[in-house]
Amino acid sequence: MFYIKLFLLSVLLSSIIASTAVTGEKPFHALGCENDSVYLSCPKGYAIDVLTALYGKKDRRVCHYPRNKYSNCAAGNASTIVKFKCNGKQNCIIEASNSVFGDPCRGTVKYLEVTYKCQKVAVNTKTACENTTLKISCPDDSHLWIVNAFYGRVNQLTCFKEGKETLTNHCDADTAMTVLESSCNNLRECTIDAKNSVFGDPCKGTMKYLEVDYECRK
Repeated sequence: MFYIKLFLLSVLLSSIIASTAVTGEKPFHALGCENDSVYLSCPKGYAIDVLTALYGKKDRRVCHYPRNKYSNCAAGNASTIVKFKCNGKQNCIIEASNSVFGDPCRGTVKYLEVTYKCQKVAVNTKTACENTTLKISCPDDSHLWIVNAFYGRVNQLTCFKEGKETLTNHCDADTAMTVLESSCNNLRECTIDAKNSVFGDPCKGTMKYLEVDYECRK
């Protein structure tokens, strides 16, 4: 009974581990017992860079269960899979399960252990005046990720046109982020019209503009 309680406690603790990283020199660690979820996270403006990943059993004390048959096994594809699923993202959830990595040692409760860094990601900004088209793109080995999107007007200088009346400098369409995320995220390039028909009209009679902050993630 003692070992069963110890095992259940180990599973419970691992299931609530969520590694929310802050930037620094040391790598961050995320751990989850078999059939649990492992969470990797970086602050805004940073992206996950996986260093190592282990799915198996190397330490008998981790996710301990008295009937374990092996204490030295590892799936050979763990690093490749975790890098493919998580690299370049701000947040990532991956299941520590045989269905993802295969079973390197049957009859043994395994665990997934990941070490990673949070790398600073360059944020690009592009602007398109109302009734024009905005195009954003990334190099061939990366994809778009929208950080922020704005359609409206918050200053007098952007997209100023002589003779065009500006009734307000304080308007913002609340649809902008949703539209850009659904239209552009994970694509290599994206084109979208800066028009009221796309975002709605947050300030009628005022010349507006679309401004987008985005990252190129690998």
